[in-house]
Parts: sequence; C-alpha cells; structure tokens
Amino acid sequence: MTDGLNLSVPIRVAVIDAVGGSLPAYQGSSPVFTRRPVPVGAPFPMVVISSNISLIDEDGIDDRRSIITRDVITYGRNDTPESYRLVEEIAYMLRNAFHRNRQSLSVVDDDWSVVDVRASGPHPAPTDDEQTVGRLVGLTVRLAKR
Repeated sequence: MTDGLNLSVPIRVAVIDAVGGSLPAYQGSSPVFTRRPVPVGAPFPMVVISSNISLIDEDGIDDRRSIITRDVITYGRNDTPESYRLVEEIAYMLRNAFHRNRQSLSVVDDDWSVVDVRASGPHPAPTDDEQTVGRLVGLTVRLAKR
C-alpha cells in the first residue's frame, strides 16, 4: 500500500459509526469485516469491506497523490421483504455517510490527508445463492501526502 497507508481500519470505524445501530451485535461489536471469508456463524445483515480494488498514483513534481478504490458491501437474508429492504437501507446510509464527506475517514498515517471521498451505488452485489441479497457501495478515496 501507499507508504504503509491502510484504509481498512478507518473505513471499518466509519461504517460502524454510520450503520452500527442497524446491525446485530457480534462478539462485542458489529458484523463489519475487512476480510473474506467472513467468520462462520456471523449474523446477517453484515458489511464486508474489500481490500483495494485499485490504487492509482497521480503524483506531481513536488506532491504525492493517491486514489484508492474499495467496495463496501452489505449482505443480508432475502427471506422477507423487510430483510431485503433493510439491506438496501443500510447501503444507502453508507453512501450518504461517505459521499463527498472527506471527514468521514480519519487516516492513520499523519503524513497523508483525505482530499475527497466519492461513493457510487448502491448496486446489486454478487451473491452465492438466492437466499442472500447484497448491495455494493463503491468508495473512491483521494489522498494527498503532506
């Protein structure tokens, strides 16, 4: 990653802040995961944050700028209309929490700052079966080295 900058923790913290109350309790926190596969027995609905989808450097002569793309996917059961709608509501809450809100993320590395966050979606996410529904919010985070 860019000089050790890892957005997994800042995105996870922001997701829990934004939608934690809409998720069930799981091992003293919320079911928000930064890796796959998720733990066996994790409850629905849950949020899964991808690793970097892309990392682009748009450096200038005297500055460093990186653009990182991640997916934030909400999964839930497709057993009732209410469960289906809850997944969509959580995905829209995530979009609203991140889109054009650079304060939604606090980077861990003091040398970097968040310039911009853009969210796309929610879009249907790939699922393994008809019993699960997923909605994907894509995040594009622009960073600048101070």
